[in-house]
This record gives sequence, structure tokens and C-alpha cells, in this order.
Amino acid sequence: MKQLTCAQMGGPATCTAVITGATPEEMVANGMTHVNAAHPDMAENIKKMSKEEMDKWMTEFLGPKFAAAPDMAA
Repeated sequence: MKQLTCAQMGGPATCTAVITGATPEEMVANGMTHVNAAHPDMAENIKKMSKEEMDKWMTEFLGPKFAAAPDMAA
């Protein structure tokens, strides 16, 4: 299981909420659940992203960001 803060995933720079996931897709889903609850303005902006913008973010996240995310302490 990997972990990143909301800020590390692209959320507000001051948000230290920890987002976890066993797969990149799970972490994205958990991150969106957090963003929808804690950052509704950001959630609306994400909905307005173009397909190209979303594809770019997903490519960056699915590759280097998720791979570099630390494993959770057992």
C-alpha cells in the first residue's frame, strides 16, 4: 500500500491529508473522494479539465509519482 499527501498528488499545498492505495487507480479514487469532501472548489475545477489535461496528469501520476510514493509502515 502506497501513500502520498493530498498536496503531493496536486491538491492544495497546505493539505497534509494522507491518501493511500494499493494501485495507482485506487489512490486516484481515494484522492478524489478526499478532494470532493475537503476541497469542493478544486473538485469542480477537476471536472472542468480537458481530456488532454486529465490525460497528462494521469500519465504523470501513473508513472513516476505513484512509483516514488513510499510504502505505508506496517
